[in-house]
Amino acid sequence: MNKVFIKKYLYIVLLSVIVLFGVFVRLQVFLNNPSFWNDECGLAWNIKFKSFFELFGVLNFMQVAPPLFLIATKLNTKIFGFSDFTLRIIPFLSGCLSIIAFYFLSRKVFKSNLSVITAVFIFTINFQLINYSFEFKPYGLDALFATICLLIFINLDVEKISTKSTALYGILFAVMPWFSLASVFVIAGGFLDLILKNIKSIKENLLKKSLLILPVTLSCIIYLVTYVISNYTKAGMMGYWQGYFSGNILKILVENIRYFFFPIQYILFLLILLFIGLWLLYKDKSSFLNIFAFSFILLMTASCLHLYPFYERLSLFLVPMFLITITKPLDLISSEKKLQSLILMFLFIITFHAQFTTAIDIVKNKGLNRGEYAREMMDFMVKELKPDDIIVVNDLSDTEFAYYSSFHNIKNKVIQEKFISTPEEKYLNALNSLKSGYYWFYFPDNDLNNPYFERFMSWVKPKNIIYNIPKKASVLLYVELNYRDHAKPEKY
Repeated sequence: MNKVFIKKYLYIVLLSVIVLFGVFVRLQVFLNNPSFWNDECGLAWNIKFKSFFELFGVLNFMQVAPPLFLIATKLNTKIFGFSDFTLRIIPFLSGCLSIIAFYFLSRKVFKSNLSVITAVFIFTINFQLINYSFEFKPYGLDALFATICLLIFINLDVEKISTKSTALYGILFAVMPWFSLASVFVIAGGFLDLILKNIKSIKENLLKKSLLILPVTLSCIIYLVTYVISNYTKAGMMGYWQGYFSGNILKILVENIRYFFFPIQYILFLLILLFIGLWLLYKDKSSFLNIFAFSFILLMTASCLHLYPFYERLSLFLVPMFLITITKPLDLISSEKKLQSLILMFLFIITFHAQFTTAIDIVKNKGLNRGEYAREMMDFMVKELKPDDIIVVNDLSDTEFAYYSSFHNIKNKVIQEKFISTPEEKYLNALNSLKSGYYWFYFPDNDLNNPYFERFMSWVKPKNIIYNIPKKASVLLYVELNYRDHAKPEKY
């Protein structure tokens, strides 16, 4: 058995173990099925109560998501029944498929097997990619489609592929934005790279180039006019993201890198690897670097124009690009340059060891729950609920209550507490004016550091608390109130 065969065998085995580990971690958090948090509940409520056609319109609870992502999810609920599990199927499959797509992308960019194995490993243990492989949001799809787009454009040669294949790619690119809005940046970056490579023969193969570009151009125009602009403005999303558009680009870039590679302790080492990787990709005259650069510049432009914020989860599609670039320096490792190789390996270990530790914690079921237990608290409350009990829901939890209460036939009186926006005196007066009776205080989404919460807990402490079920950021209380508990009762 020769050394080449042994190396190839070990490479295949190690790569298989890494991929299976990545799928295992994602399967574990998927099966763990924690309660939805606020945004997930809002999106889930729309899936449950809006028709297929209505999902193309403005969503309730200030939610925005690509319409075909919503349509595909609703189809899943029709086939497999409505549950949190069912809603998470597409994010889960996206998370698993993205590992495979990223492997093939790595093979196209890297020169060494060590670089491929390391990149795929870091991809599989990336906290944010694991998180969005089970969270009911479309950001995992963003990472998947960005990886697929990169892979297609790197392999795409308009001169050699058939007219039929070109048309199929054109249709694929036209459909992608309806599943993943962020894919537009990578598609546009890929087209700019194609134009750059074919600048001298721009007039040749016009039919193929038209079949490739026109469908996605037309699709994006329709998408922007009929859905994106309307939904982002009417749903209030532009106002919500107002503070997240580009200002100090370097500062925002560092903040996003910290988010992309959470939990990272030595960001300086990561930046060193990033700049070395950019230089090596430039020397290779890599199409990958062109697409990465164009996509990033387009994102920055959209952010500066207040069209799309360069902010954390909305920019998750950049993670595969950053990861490829950061891993590229490992192509320099060789037995001839031992000191250089040792330095590079040290930089990688010190930069990414915390991510590996976090992935192990996830395997041990210690991570990936935001501390909100809306479903568990709702199930407990409904089980103990009496006909005359009154439910009080805080401002932050209205979405969770709307979604999870829809699974139960609750006929009790519900009071929406103004937890944040109400002035302190008025807020306390409102609490003091509650009539005698038994109250459930349902606060699954709660800011424990908010002074109003402290005042609420001080107010409720001397009362007759029958059930007190605190869980991290969530609070569920069952309390008996009497008139003697109140100061000057008023009509609520």
